Amino acid sequence: MKKIIMVRHGESVTNVSRVFTGQLDVPLTETGREQARRMAEYMDKYHVDKIYASPLDRAVDTAQTIAIRQNCAVETNDAIMEINAGLWQGITFGEIAENYPQTYQVWRTDIGSAAPEGGETCVQLYDRVTGFLQKVLQEPEETVCLVCHAIPIRMMESYIEAGSLKAAQQIPWVPNASVTVYGYDGDFHAVEWGTCEYLGDLLTNLPKTI
Repeated sequence: MKKIIMVRHGESVTNVSRVFTGQLDVPLTETGREQARRMAEYMDKYHVDKIYASPLDRAVDTAQTIAIRQNCAVETNDAIMEINAGLWQGITFGEIAENYPQTYQVWRTDIGSAAPEGGETCVQLYDRVTGFLQKVLQEPEETVCLVCHAIPIRMMESYIEAGSLKAAQQIPWVPNASVTVYGYDGDFHAVEWGTCEYLGDLLTNLPKTI
């Protein structure tokens, strides 16, 4: 059975400052690097045939920790890059709530309908990442790892769970450097979701309120 492994990047500097990062290219923190190391060690339980990563540094650097242990190259692809959040990028979630209260309320209560000012809509993001996922499912490699970001993972999970954006609002954020795995044989089968116990006291996640 084919396996799709979705890994969120380790903690970034803007995760710490509670800034909406979007497609800004920011580095991992030292905590994020250690999270990635622990996650890659946990991933030894799988034999990974192919690794795709978002081209943003925080995802590539996380992916490289897996690649070294798996002796597998990392291929970057723009399709799994984080959402282009337009005017929201580079400001805190509090500032987004203050400056864009109506659209941010949609983000918090109906994320599938969200449309950050000057950026992509979540529908556009969903189409981008799920189109890529569908192509990956047709590739011959048995176990494929996608190293990317919280929002693309949430969109792909909505596709897997509901075949549409309908489930997106009910799906929680996955933690930094967490591992989510689905088997695929024409249907999806959950193997593990948001696994992160290996992080111990280094566990970090997005606030539920965003």
